[in-house]
Amino acid sequence: MAAKVSVSEILEQPGGMRFSIRMLVFVGLAMMFDGFDFMIVSFTMPQIAAEMELGLIATGSLASFSLIGMLVGGFFSGYLADRFGRKHVLNVSIMIYSVLTVPIFFVNSYDLFALCRIFSGVGVGAVIPLSVTLVSEYAPKSHRGAFVTLTKMFMMLGWVVAGLTAMYVVPHFGWRLCYLIGGFPFLYGITMYFLVPESVQWLMRKGRTEEAVAIINRIASRFDHPKPGGYVAEDIAVTPAEPRGQLRELLSPRYRRVTIGIWLVAFTTCALSYGLTNWLPTVLVNSGYTVSSSYGLTTLMNALGCVGAVCAGVVADRIGRIRSTYLAIALAALSVVVTAFVGLGAGLMVPAVIFMGFAINYAYTTPQPITIESYPTEIRATGQACVTTVARIGGLVIPIIIGGALQSGSTFATVLLVFLVPLALAAVFTRFLIRDETNGIPIEELDTHAYKSE
Repeated sequence: MAAKVSVSEILEQPGGMRFSIRMLVFVGLAMMFDGFDFMIVSFTMPQIAAEMELGLIATGSLASFSLIGMLVGGFFSGYLADRFGRKHVLNVSIMIYSVLTVPIFFVNSYDLFALCRIFSGVGVGAVIPLSVTLVSEYAPKSHRGAFVTLTKMFMMLGWVVAGLTAMYVVPHFGWRLCYLIGGFPFLYGITMYFLVPESVQWLMRKGRTEEAVAIINRIASRFDHPKPGGYVAEDIAVTPAEPRGQLRELLSPRYRRVTIGIWLVAFTTCALSYGLTNWLPTVLVNSGYTVSSSYGLTTLMNALGCVGAVCAGVVADRIGRIRSTYLAIALAALSVVVTAFVGLGAGLMVPAVIFMGFAINYAYTTPQPITIESYPTEIRATGQACVTTVARIGGLVIPIIIGGALQSGSTFATVLLVFLVPLALAAVFTRFLIRDETNGIPIEELDTHAYKSE
């Protein structure tokens, strides 16, 4: 009898990378639209605040409302995806956030704006962990870190598109049209239903072997040297699924340490990234920059954030997940100091923003490969969703806290320097709680990976 092959081994065959890249692009575009719908509020905050006569704390909360919905969507999406599949939950989530963004075009009050952002945030929050999970399960093991972080890079690319859109739309047509544009992804969600397959890993672990083999054969038919006659179920090696309570399993003795470690690092880095990105346009406008200049600088920061996300994956694949995390935290801390003393203090804002955009988004993306590789297939989406949810809590509270600090008289430079404390703690959490290296392990072996003792 011929030896069985794993799905990862099939995807590693010549030509398999083409399909992995195709999946990355299709799912990545969904993430780009997701990033647009989330970040557009940062570029319309000054106009909304002026029209609705909001104070600084209320202005900061504009960026936090969607995060409330993202907490809900992100949390439940993982459970639903591990139970019902990645693809369908992802498609529905795209349609939710796009349809519920459109009504903001018509709102005239702070309360209605908040309500719309909360409900659309449910879909936005669900898309992020599901996209990362689906791409990771089709990624080649030697480049899995890069594929995971490239997925997040598409989200940051959406931030850039939001900035470019706002730079043109807001001065000519007002802030409301930006939210009407945010409804376009509904059509893409329908398209994705026909273009993106379900996770083969998930189907195999659920016992839906015929569906999984059919997808494998469609993929393999485009390889450089397809298998004559295709694959049958008996050819595929499957790690037996263990019965697990999804949420309870994350905090079981086997995963408790790494789960808490990832949560804490993700909370810290997301708080830094979202806090600074959401407030920067408003801080710059209040400091005398024109709307176009402030949007341009923030867009530039997000563009360099895309580069940081790419580097996070490439470096993690080269030197390992843990070392890459230490490097990212060090660069983020250095960028905070440079922006506080050189960018704001000496007026060299452009180079400081470039460096900070790269560094803080490098740090923000580093937990992603670790998260994907820490859990088996049957709880992977739940694990990713819970990490995303915990991270969003940081992104939810920090813009409001920054607004309170600024309203009380603190300078933005002082606020920046305070971030050095949580960054130092993130390094400690990585050293003592995460610490296990999973770089280069096939995804089937990750399903049975045993962590070191507590």
